[in-house]
Amino acid sequence: MEVTPFLILVFGLAIGSFLNVCIYRIPRDGFTINSPRWSICPECQATIRIFDNIPVLSYIFLLGRCRHCRTRISIVYTLVELITGGLFLLMYFRFGLTLDFVRGCLIVALLIPVSWIDARWYIIPNAIITTGLTLGSGIIVAIAVEQQDWFLILEHLFGAVAGGGILLLIGVLGRAILRKEAMGGGDVKLMALIGLFLGAWPHLLIVVVLSAFIGSIVGLMLILFTERNRQQPIPYGPFLAIAAVFDVFWGEQIWKGYLRFIGWV
Repeated sequence: MEVTPFLILVFGLAIGSFLNVCIYRIPRDGFTINSPRWSICPECQATIRIFDNIPVLSYIFLLGRCRHCRTRISIVYTLVELITGGLFLLMYFRFGLTLDFVRGCLIVALLIPVSWIDARWYIIPNAIITTGLTLGSGIIVAIAVEQQDWFLILEHLFGAVAGGGILLLIGVLGRAILRKEAMGGGDVKLMALIGLFLGAWPHLLIVVVLSAFIGSIVGLMLILFTERNRQQPIPYGPFLAIAAVFDVFWGEQIWKGYLRFIGWV
């Protein structure tokens, strides 16, 4: 492997390790990103030393168990590291060392903790959304300056407003038709964040349609193969996140393929 892709992979694994901290601490009372200062075992509360906190490798060397209490460590931590590192590497191969690469890595680093937290806790933390809107605004301005395209800023700001507005409208209509909560406020804010990073047309359409398709398939499988019933809520954030990542990589190809399918090109 060339030096640059290897460094990108290592960097992604390290970011994934940090995202694990966010995933564990943000939803829990008594924790902040900065406190406690060192990582601790969720079971015995023992401090996890640096040499036991190396992404992926420490999990392998410790055979997936805490060094102190021998409690099994969740494979989720390693999966988050591998997914983050792998997506960062794919972003590099897709965009090279460009601002679009930075934009792609940023949205991945935001969507991964949002997805895990929403899947586990049914919440989308405001702290992640606020951080994402701030960082997203900065990278969009940087890209606009690099391309000397000031309209780009307006396009992405409109994407944020339209993205949140679309899901808000879907939520209002769903509540009126189904007589129950159809879309959470966190999903609306997440879609606004996605719209800021991706822009408006046709990206929002791709994300909305693709997330609905993925959500329908997963929901049907959960009903058929688990004890979940139709009344139990299914977190929608992970489906929006998956659709957004698909759009980052293949949005243009998906749209052009659709236009060819309906005979417009």
